[in-house]
Amino acid sequence: MKKAVIMCRVSSDEQAKGYSLGVQLEQLTKYCDRNDISIVKQYMEDHSAKNFNRPEFQNFLQYVKRNKGEVNLLLITSWDRFSRNLSDSLVMLSTLEKLGVKVQAIEQPIDLSIPENKAMLALYLVIPEIDNDRRSIKIKGGVRGSLKAGRWCRQAPLGYKNTRDPKNKPIIIPSEKAKYVKYMFEQIAIGKLQSEIRKEVTKKGFIISRSNFSKLLRNPIYVGKIIVPKSEDEPMMIIEGIHEAIISEKLFFEVQQMLTDNNKIRKLPVYKSLNEELPLRGLLSCSNCGEKLTGSGSRSATGNRYFYYHCNYCAKERYSKDLVNETFESILDDFSFTSEVKVIYQLMVKDLLNCDAKDSKLQLEKLKNSIAETNVRIEKLQDLLVDGKIDSNQYSETMTRYSNQKQLLVEEIERLKKVDSDYIKWLKNGVDALSNLKNHYLNSAIREKQQLISSIFPEKFEFNGKKCRTTRINDVLRYMLLIDSDLKNKKSGQLSKKIELSTLVESERIELSSKQAIKKLSTRLVSY
Repeated sequence: MKKAVIMCRVSSDEQAKGYSLGVQLEQLTKYCDRNDISIVKQYMEDHSAKNFNRPEFQNFLQYVKRNKGEVNLLLITSWDRFSRNLSDSLVMLSTLEKLGVKVQAIEQPIDLSIPENKAMLALYLVIPEIDNDRRSIKIKGGVRGSLKAGRWCRQAPLGYKNTRDPKNKPIIIPSEKAKYVKYMFEQIAIGKLQSEIRKEVTKKGFIISRSNFSKLLRNPIYVGKIIVPKSEDEPMMIIEGIHEAIISEKLFFEVQQMLTDNNKIRKLPVYKSLNEELPLRGLLSCSNCGEKLTGSGSRSATGNRYFYYHCNYCAKERYSKDLVNETFESILDDFSFTSEVKVIYQLMVKDLLNCDAKDSKLQLEKLKNSIAETNVRIEKLQDLLVDGKIDSNQYSETMTRYSNQKQLLVEEIERLKKVDSDYIKWLKNGVDALSNLKNHYLNSAIREKQQLISSIFPEKFEFNGKKCRTTRINDVLRYMLLIDSDLKNKKSGQLSKKIELSTLVESERIELSSKQAIKKLSTRLVSY
């Protein structure tokens, strides 16, 4: 007597067409009754047949291997229930045959003992694969067409959710997480570190990985744009989307500029443990080979522990930590500014605030106008419902979209009102820190010390045993030093002999390269 396992499989779209698991089970059970076949086990699948990495099929395979000889037949209704991949199917048929199991489709029976019938089997197996490939081409074409029309039809990115518009077409709208996305962009724009922002939003329940955070910050979908990937006959395009933006283009491009600037600055070294004795470890370069100096401690014969900065590459440089640390700390004495320069710094920041205040005022007016327009749309929507021109479902979906839009506008207004108080904090703390940068450094924790060093000296920084040498210092501090030296009637740009600037170019007219430079300096000082 034949002992069979019966297997029913259906995908979600097939089930929608009525080709259900129940129908297959009934057909297979009746076939076994008519042909005196004993049913040992049955498996029900709802996975695609693109491959055999299907949970229920793998369970069946393990069962056959554990109970070899108890099953000699696998019954399916048709060959496309078995697989939609010709090459995988032939390999699996061979595997099952070695386990003593033959496969038979009751609607497409084949006697494989006849060699010529293998051609028919190949035909039965390849037709579903062709159908899958053709369907895939249509889907890709449809998705690309939707993207080119400005309609996002894939899984919604963070901050959005998938829904349908009144015409039952897919669309994305801001979700309850949109406020976190907006907050992250705003914080990056004022100079906060990504790691700090991630910690903040995680505490609020918004979980995002480091890599996804970086991708999110560069995704133009949040300003209402959609990227259409390049194809064989079309280049990559950026299309105006029909979905609602979460942030303004101004904020998005500020963040892109910030990210670009940050990429030019040296990344802080990553050590498993930071040593307070070696704050410059990983930030100094070897003057002999150019590689980074590391640092470590060694114990003397008397049991005392001494720390050194040294090069592991050329092994030609080794300096005591006291010599290097004290030399660097003495450099910070150069960053002591006259009261006149502090006033200039205040004026620079205030000028920035005034520019932003004007922008904020215009932006507030636009936001208030947008809220008024949204209120008008809500009223019209209510009239359409009362007049019976739309049903309750259409009303509910559209009302939700308008309400979310209005909420985002209100939140943006609140954010702009808060900006002034934040800027005042930048101004006060920034000036206080500039009054004594060395003291500010000495009283900071090790990680903050390294961040401050990296922001002051964004490029190569060397110690040759006597002096520290660098190619460039922070633009804002550089300009302030030049102004300070002029006010003291010194040679323009002259610093003490403790530090050398190898390629410092001085211009007669001092002009800040970007407003972001002031922002980054201010927020960096405040963060300590």
